[in-house]
Amino acid sequence: MAKRAEARSLGVAVPGPIHKQDLRQRVVGRIVELIRTGNLRPGDRLPPERELVEIFSISRPSLREAMRALSTLGIVESRHGGGTFVTDLDARTLLAPLDIFLQLAQVNIEDTFESRRIIEIEIVRKAATQAKRADIADLKEMIAAHATIQKDPVGFRILDSRFHEKLSSIAGNAVLQRIADGLYNMDLHIRRRATAEPGLIAQSTEDHAGIAAAIAAHDPERAAAAMAQHLTHIKESTKRTMASQKFGVV
Repeated sequence: MAKRAEARSLGVAVPGPIHKQDLRQRVVGRIVELIRTGNLRPGDRLPPERELVEIFSISRPSLREAMRALSTLGIVESRHGGGTFVTDLDARTLLAPLDIFLQLAQVNIEDTFESRRIIEIEIVRKAATQAKRADIADLKEMIAAHATIQKDPVGFRILDSRFHEKLSSIAGNAVLQRIADGLYNMDLHIRRRATAEPGLIAQSTEDHAGIAAAIAAHDPERAAAAMAQHLTHIKESTKRTMASQKFGVV
């Protein structure tokens, strides 16, 4: 009881006892509510485990499971030797579990590329309206770098990833960026093989150049059309690679 009184004296809203049913979910809900109402803020250190056990009237194993759930959701983080803290609650942190879901989910190729079209076309539209001089210079530098990796699939994959990340960064929407990153990583093992396909790097270079030029011209619709064409080419090469794997073609 002393710990509960101490917490109240510090101005922290202390939840009442929690019934055994759904203990972990209730703890998670209470922590989220404390954050929503401003009683807990980014960077705040949670009380030690022994105090939380008393505050929430919960067993240590159940509390630890609740903390693991909050950590998975990107809401809290443990620091070695320093306790448990509320994260920065940035969208990239909170949406991190989405990456795991997208990478593990068994989603068919049509759904994957329909989702990529919705997200990445919107990203390049926003990029075309928001790109600054430095952003355009970065894109031009990347397009120029394509000349050095025409026969280097590994180099191309690194540059391709950097190019798509830059588009999301220019758009400036953290939620779109997180979703785009997760979708980009889906079926990546197949697209790695596709980069060895003759002409693919040259085609992607041409596509990237078209997207970059549209953004440099601050033309959202032209950028959207260029991205749509690029995603069609990626989808087609991915399907060809899947077909060759299915029939044992190396």
